[in-house]
Amino acid sequence: MHPPYVEHAMNTFPPIFDDPGRRREAPASRVARPARPDAGAPGAEATIPADLGALPTRQLRRLCDRTYQLLDTTGSSLETREQYDALVEELERRERRAAALPAAEDAAGTFRDNALFSRFELYRDGVMAGYLQYEMRGGQIRLLHVVVDPRFRRLGLETVLLRSVLLEAHRRRLAVIPCCPEAREFLADHPRFLPLIPAGRRRRFRLLMGSRAGATGQDPR
Repeated sequence: MHPPYVEHAMNTFPPIFDDPGRRREAPASRVARPARPDAGAPGAEATIPADLGALPTRQLRRLCDRTYQLLDTTGSSLETREQYDALVEELERRERRAAALPAAEDAAGTFRDNALFSRFELYRDGVMAGYLQYEMRGGQIRLLHVVVDPRFRRLGLETVLLRSVLLEAHRRRLAVIPCCPEAREFLADHPRFLPLIPAGRRRRFRLLMGSRAGATGQDPR
């Protein structure tokens, strides 16, 4: 009879004692899995979709860079060269299309912050079509009033101006205090901008707009 510790060893590792020349296989949970190819590694293949027009430009540029790195290796194929040419052609097409945008963007106007006069201005065809007067107090911007040239009122530039102002406030991390009826109505119609209003004023703003909507028979937002 073997001592207890010998019997325990024989029960735990029977293949080793039965056949000393046989190596014990690793448990299935510990079997090493083949490593996945790293898409960012220099030698990794880049997956190119068939429809390049559906890709964002940033992803398109990354794919172009990856394919160019593959061309720099000795094992590059003709297919890789064709993929690279297709990526470059798509990027050049987008650059040509972007170069033709200024004329189309001018229809909406050119937006700028005139800090000297404390107003956001919107230009169309080189003419100031409207502006929003503001007052800056620390990290808050008070929207005082909106002025749109009568010649441009039918073009909906007031909405373009207010949206540009609120996006600029968001970019600069400014809290918005809507003091003019144009800004209040725009915020009521576009609730996604409401978080720009300080939390303490946001509830009052909603109550105010709700009471006005009830008085005019509209649905409060």
